[in-house]
Amino acid sequence: MTVRQPGPWELPAAGAHIHLVGIGGAGMRGLGLLLDAAGYRVSGCDRSGVDDLVELSDRGARLASGHDPAHVEGTDLVVHTSAMPADHPELRAAAELGVPTMKRSRALAALLNERRLAAVAGTHGKTSITALAGLACTAAGLDPIVAVGGRVASWQGYARDGRGEVAVVEADEYDRSFLDLNPSLVLISSVEAEHLDTYGSVESLDLAFRTLAGRAEERDGVLYCADDPGACRIGQMFGGLGYGFAADADYRVEVLATEGSSQFCRLFAPGGEMQFGLELPGRHNAQNAAAALAMALNLSGPAGVGSSLPGVAPPHEAELLASDALRQAFSGFHGVDRRLQLLSDEGGVALLDDYAHHPTEVEASLAALRSAYPNRRLIAVFQPHLFSRTQMFAGEFAAALAAADEALVLPIYPAREKPIPGVDAGLIAEAADDVRLATDVEALETARSARRPAAVVFMGAGDVTALARRAADERADAVGG
Repeated sequence: MTVRQPGPWELPAAGAHIHLVGIGGAGMRGLGLLLDAAGYRVSGCDRSGVDDLVELSDRGARLASGHDPAHVEGTDLVVHTSAMPADHPELRAAAELGVPTMKRSRALAALLNERRLAAVAGTHGKTSITALAGLACTAAGLDPIVAVGGRVASWQGYARDGRGEVAVVEADEYDRSFLDLNPSLVLISSVEAEHLDTYGSVESLDLAFRTLAGRAEERDGVLYCADDPGACRIGQMFGGLGYGFAADADYRVEVLATEGSSQFCRLFAPGGEMQFGLELPGRHNAQNAAAALAMALNLSGPAGVGSSLPGVAPPHEAELLASDALRQAFSGFHGVDRRLQLLSDEGGVALLDDYAHHPTEVEASLAALRSAYPNRRLIAVFQPHLFSRTQMFAGEFAAALAAADEALVLPIYPAREKPIPGVDAGLIAEAADDVRLATDVEALETARSARRPAAVVFMGAGDVTALARRAADERADAVGG
């Protein structure tokens, strides 16, 4: 039986009132902006407060701190995150008032599925690739809509409201959310064991990625990372085109030179080659840029014709590869917030905030920092995210953190999970001699007293970001005083 994907028919008419529960989350903030741009009246609330949601308040969105059933009164649709419990007071109030409710992923899909939709999927790299692809598609003249899971400074928010036919979205595999999408183009950056609390097995995870990729096979097709075994496994099933450093990649990238956090790269594509600059450190970011450029090149051609054959260039590619606009697409872009984000560099000590929360991501981020700060002592402060992920990858986390000169591990950030007996941050520390447990206070003191030259990175998907910003403020005060 064919399942019909969400479409605009599931949303109320433009001008209706849509309320977002948990509007402070990255995905909800972007959705709020896109709903406003589509002509809806937007309101929202968040238990963490709404003071920093200026991109929405400036547009007239009605925002409130905390949750209250009264927020639902007079609304036409209530949108909530996948993690929201069914007995949440605002969802209960909606049910009592007869107001329809919808998950965030389904609302985004209903808003964008009728467009030429490009979905960026994968265990790692989705946010950075989506942002870079938005920049590349803009440079290619596509004026795309973009929904990304992190703040992009040049857009002053978590989404770009374009007027073109193309939409580029970060496609999250958690809770199978990305299966609400009906993409014309699917990019797969990586497939590793992740979110097994949702899937139960890697085989089930693979099936979800295959389902998503299959929807694009006969249209704009599939792009996949030729350097990642899991992505290759899925992408090659659908005749996709590979990108990355691999010698046989259809869109092959090489790093010509590096200077601090900047790189100078060359892309080899079926239609020719192009040199470009990238103000982001690390081989993984050069790989991400290749993915973004491959997306822009494919989306700039005629819609719905499927991927070009390996080694065969679509007619428009050579012209785009020769354009200054595409070559300079990433100029001035220093990354998405919380992706190796430099918070301060006071007195020869750089303080950075990074979202890495999987061993592969930790390894890639530390390698990038080694490249960007080759002559500095590298200190990593890592906050594990989820008990289940810590239990599964404790040894791998320890091995990845060993790349730092000093590594501290904070208590686990549980997020949506309940504790698992016998599972704590000590599992990581016990797996490596040079990784030690630390409290927030000890981590702050380490950052405050770090001797120059050094780079201190706070890593994790939880509230460690607040600790990083506090450390940067304290370091600035200490140096200034």
